[in-house]
Amino acid sequence: MQTLIRVVRWILPTLLLAFLVAPACGQGFLQDEPSHVQASLHLDPPAPKAGQPFTAILRLRMEPGWHTYWQFGGDSGLPTSIQWTLPEGYKTGPIQWPLPLAHPSDGDQLTYVYEKEVLLFTEIIPAPGSTLETLKASVRWLACNETCIPGNAEVSAKSGSPEPPLPADVIETWRSQLPLSTPPPFSAAWSRTAQSITVALQNVPDGAKLELFPIPPKGTPAGHPALDPASGVVRTIRIPLENPPGESPWSALVTLQAPGAPRQGWVISESPSVPGPKAETGAPGAAVAPGPVNFSGTAQSLPGMLLAAFLGGLVLNLMPCVLPVIALKIFGFVQQAGESPKQVFRLGIAFVAGVFCFFLLLAGLVVGFQAAGHGLTWGFQFQDSRILAGLVALVLLFGLSLFGVFEITLDSGTATSLDRLTRREGVSGAFFHGLFTTLLGTSCTAPLLGSVLGYAFTQKAPVVFAVFGTIAAGMSLPYFLLTWKPAWMRFLPKPGAWMERLKQFMGFVMLAVVVWLLGVFGQSHGADGANLLLGFLLVLALCAWCFGSTRSLLTRLGLALVLAVGWKTLLMPALTSKSEPAPLTVSGGIPWQAFSTETLQKARAEGRAVFVDFTADWCLNCKYNEKFVLETDVVRAALKNKNVLPLKADWTHKDPEITAQLKSFGRVGVPAYVLYRSKKDTPPQLLPEILTQAILLDALGKL
Repeated sequence: MQTLIRVVRWILPTLLLAFLVAPACGQGFLQDEPSHVQASLHLDPPAPKAGQPFTAILRLRMEPGWHTYWQFGGDSGLPTSIQWTLPEGYKTGPIQWPLPLAHPSDGDQLTYVYEKEVLLFTEIIPAPGSTLETLKASVRWLACNETCIPGNAEVSAKSGSPEPPLPADVIETWRSQLPLSTPPPFSAAWSRTAQSITVALQNVPDGAKLELFPIPPKGTPAGHPALDPASGVVRTIRIPLENPPGESPWSALVTLQAPGAPRQGWVISESPSVPGPKAETGAPGAAVAPGPVNFSGTAQSLPGMLLAAFLGGLVLNLMPCVLPVIALKIFGFVQQAGESPKQVFRLGIAFVAGVFCFFLLLAGLVVGFQAAGHGLTWGFQFQDSRILAGLVALVLLFGLSLFGVFEITLDSGTATSLDRLTRREGVSGAFFHGLFTTLLGTSCTAPLLGSVLGYAFTQKAPVVFAVFGTIAAGMSLPYFLLTWKPAWMRFLPKPGAWMERLKQFMGFVMLAVVVWLLGVFGQSHGADGANLLLGFLLVLALCAWCFGSTRSLLTRLGLALVLAVGWKTLLMPALTSKSEPAPLTVSGGIPWQAFSTETLQKARAEGRAVFVDFTADWCLNCKYNEKFVLETDVVRAALKNKNVLPLKADWTHKDPEITAQLKSFGRVGVPAYVLYRSKKDTPPQLLPEILTQAILLDALGKL
């Protein structure tokens, strides 16, 4: 019981942080500020007749500079939602949305909003013969200016209320801004490709201002609609896509405003039944899409994804990015073999708690960034130079502690070394080690995890937490079993004098990790930046050694000052230094070209096959595949013989274009390998994360 209580003491703060991080990342999602929106509910007519349909009108009035969102928010933002409390037998229609405004903002963001005021209409159908007394609703909205603040209100309207009704001219003004149900004065033809939806509008009145607001299927992102300036009489508007469009039909709101005339709008839709990949409703000669990509055959149902998440978490233990710290944990199990079963199980539970808390914290970050309209990707901590430098310093300290260079002395006089904190019998140490293992383990994706993560990063909060929790369960299962059944540790070597040597050897393993991370840092910051970081690490190591050699408070304060100087003179310049990009092709290697959407589209237009390698310097799986699969004579010959254009999508830093391309294949991490065939109407093939020569040669042989 005491063990459980102690572990819970470590888990609860981290879980609390995970649930707080999500709203905190959402740009003001903690509602300590006013919502800047006033909501009220009105009836039209003010006193509905018994059993007769009527209109409920939600009025939102925004403070100057603030806005709320249309039914599709665009790049970010959430539409207003209404939860009705209806008498028995009553029914409601959908929200009727007036014409929105396009709102461009910094960072190439485009959203669809209402400013100052908006009226949202909903038809209410009462039960036969019933008389309404009070209509109630719960309303939620997102109000944005430079920051975004969610708001909510409980609103109600009484039939025949003595309060002044909403002025009739205000109601009529906003009714006139609803999309018209009459046929539009133009005809529309839809067509699709894997990267876009195109709408061709014919007979648009001359001189009228034309705007298109996409209404994609639920949960589907859409790019910024762009009018083709060369489209002539037929006005062609292209909507870029991050993902293949799938089979669900799209809709769009088209607005026209002739000079001196009011603005009018019509909702147009694709055919309600999209015939496979062609998805075409007009325009002869429209582009034929290559269709949706086959995501390695992984089931898209939640149970199937949870199973793949569990297996992927289990396999993650075997990835090169995790093995160094896993070796340390096995060493810890060897140390624990002579202890009591209760103690061993206690430490195992603490380690598992650390793994779970890291993944749940990451899930909280994903949900928070989604709520803010931003994306988060797998391995994001390796794409930020500041976090990467911190990781290098942390791993160095970890390695020095294994050599016994320093220890931390508590004020109570109880001495405990850093290696005890991270490896030995303390519950806190086991918990911290679980966090540390998963931190390094997220530099690359394991088999099965690629599609799972792509699925999870697009889902709502409960599914995100469920998927990440299942990955944690798979990754921590071996440790739980070893500590649950300590008798199984008899297969591990017996404790002895060799353990001290092994501990020191593992220190060299940690230094090898430091070398790897320094190489990653040097790729983006050059030799000068890497040398500056090395200088800071030398200062850090010296301070750690001095820290472990003295208990003097004054000396330790001096060491803190030395570290601050090193931070200012060495680390900060290292973070700001830059390097020239390295050549993609070494002598005799594959003639790689840098990935760009333009290069890809040009090659496909010429009917040429394309192979794209999504990689990063910090991804050990990527480097393994490059050395032992891609850069081999047989693969180079196959690519040359088939006239395949090799493109390298370097994701070491978070390139938005590469991120969007990864997401189009349901991926949020590397490695990823995609083969485009020469036939334009053939869908691209997504290859496994752990690539083999046989798999790649088989795919190339089918070109």
